[in-house]
Amino acid sequence: MFEHYIWDFDGTLFDTYPVILEGMVNALVHFSKTPDREEVFRTLKQESSSAVARDNHLDFQMFRKVFQSFEQKDPRTPISYPGTRKNLEQVVKAGHHNYILTHRDFSSTQQLLQKEQLTEFITTIVGSDKEFPRKPDPASINYLMQTYQMDPKKTVMIGDRSLDVMAGKNAGIQTIFFDPEHILADIPEADYIVRSTEALLAFI
Repeated sequence: MFEHYIWDFDGTLFDTYPVILEGMVNALVHFSKTPDREEVFRTLKQESSSAVARDNHLDFQMFRKVFQSFEQKDPRTPISYPGTRKNLEQVVKAGHHNYILTHRDFSSTQQLLQKEQLTEFITTIVGSDKEFPRKPDPASINYLMQTYQMDPKKTVMIGDRSLDVMAGKNAGIQTIFFDPEHILADIPEADYIVRSTEALLAFI
């Protein structure tokens, strides 16, 4: 159905939210806030980590530095969603390409992929190191499209948040909204909505 699959990482390929959420809650406590865990998660999913900082009247860069320090101390290692390997592998078997577009840095993304021997299925990773504007700005997608000469009609952005969908739409490509937690209302801007990694196979 497509030739170029641009994947978000956190919450789309890997279930990193338990560690991320714990880091954010601990950071908010660090800043003398009294966080509601469910509300923090909902804000993170509906908007972004910067929205969590905004709602708590915190500077985002300072907040991010602290919550990431808590993440790094967490002994748990995030793992991929069941079916992720199969999806990435099937894309490659079909002669197509996987790309990762994430707000996470390249190094930590690469390390998690390596632990599950998934790097062979990824053409490239665009992380925070590239210093593109954060999604939903389409600059990072435009960079990928220009670098790999992607046909917009054969390119799709897959992500678990509205900002992923909007980034794709702003870049003029198709989008798949991935919502395994069923926590958000349908994202009307998305071309397709799926609730499981198994359902993604229909698009490969």
